[in-house]
Amino acid sequence: MPSRTRRAGAGASALVLGLTLLAGCSDGTGEGESATGTAAVESRAVLDPWFEAVRDSDDEPARAVVLGDSVSEGYGLSDHLERRWVDRLQAGLRGRAGVAGCPASPGGWHGTTSLVPADYRAPTLPDPVVAGRTLSAPTVGPGGRGLTLAPGASVTWTVAARSVDVGYRTRFAGGPLRIEVDGQPPGDAIAVSTDTDPQAQRKVWSSGDLGPGTHTITVRNPLPPSSTKWSTVTDLTPYRGDRGRCVHVLDASRSGVAARTIAQTPTYLRDTLSLDPDLLLVPLGFNDRRADTGAEEFGRSLDQIIQQARGMGYEGPILLVGWFTPAPDPGREPWADFLRQMQQRTKHDGVSYVDLSAVLPQADPSSQYYLDGLHPSAAGQPLIASSLVDLLAPRDEVEETSATTGSADPT
Repeated sequence: MPSRTRRAGAGASALVLGLTLLAGCSDGTGEGESATGTAAVESRAVLDPWFEAVRDSDDEPARAVVLGDSVSEGYGLSDHLERRWVDRLQAGLRGRAGVAGCPASPGGWHGTTSLVPADYRAPTLPDPVVAGRTLSAPTVGPGGRGLTLAPGASVTWTVAARSVDVGYRTRFAGGPLRIEVDGQPPGDAIAVSTDTDPQAQRKVWSSGDLGPGTHTITVRNPLPPSSTKWSTVTDLTPYRGDRGRCVHVLDASRSGVAARTIAQTPTYLRDTLSLDPDLLLVPLGFNDRRADTGAEEFGRSLDQIIQQARGMGYEGPILLVGWFTPAPDPGREPWADFLRQMQQRTKHDGVSYVDLSAVLPQADPSSQYYLDGLHPSAAGQPLIASSLVDLLAPRDEVEETSATTGSADPT
């Protein structure tokens, strides 16, 4: 249950913001490159609680949680995860917020300072080191990327961080976890209990100050092989002096996931909301379309996700994000039909929508911006971030008065 709530304005009228992003110089890797065009933003006033959180990020963290798929998890990247749009967006928003002491340079796990799961689902991404017998836990953890450890098994991250959060999942008859930092367990981490009755949930163990530099974090099930008690680790989040403050864009995405799957798996959403978001970004739809789920059924799945999030106590803004147009795929419903379903969800209080298909190039495997007909490359990921920074950064009064009211209809 979120500890802090900033309610989105109920019944906010539709607002379309003309977001024009000018192309810069390119070095061939996408650095300095940005999207071009105008993005239509529905009900921008819904985002006011998020803008307030960003303005207050010198004293409290402003957390945007991304409930996405492979485009957001970063499929195709194998290292330098700071190039993912989630990391570039965090860096851009920190720069715009102007809060001192909020690192915007690469760090953490292979460059990312976002949440790192126990089990990335994109096969290209760098998983932590696993020893012993483990099982994927696809229904729990932010993004459904938990890892269940048999007795004696362990998972290890080596991260550049001054402190870390380790997420884990309680369960009936769950075994303990032993957390080691640079080979030694802190006093309170010799035996972290994961047993619970009656309600299972995601919990977090937080380290103290580890000092500067690189640290090795190992989480193990310390029970002997004869034991039948398993324990589940979900994630690790590195911090570099920004715990409890600054803007954080947290990855709760999973490659291959569809809105329909999330709507049918309440624990997936509940564990994502345990990150205490001030903004929930929902860029979905590609996998529903690829599974031949109709656009209208996709819209109903979004309704379920929104309603479940509210029922779980999340009161903040929800931003549905319509991606670039995928490569032509004859026989499937047009991508515009899925965008239209997202737009129609703004009938719910506290829900906004942005159509980025107007500012991002269509997916084309012959372009430097895409790996194939769907996934952005290391050059394309920053384009997504550049299309969102202006949208999600607080605007001054002069900029606000230049916005025009109306509604957009994706075609």
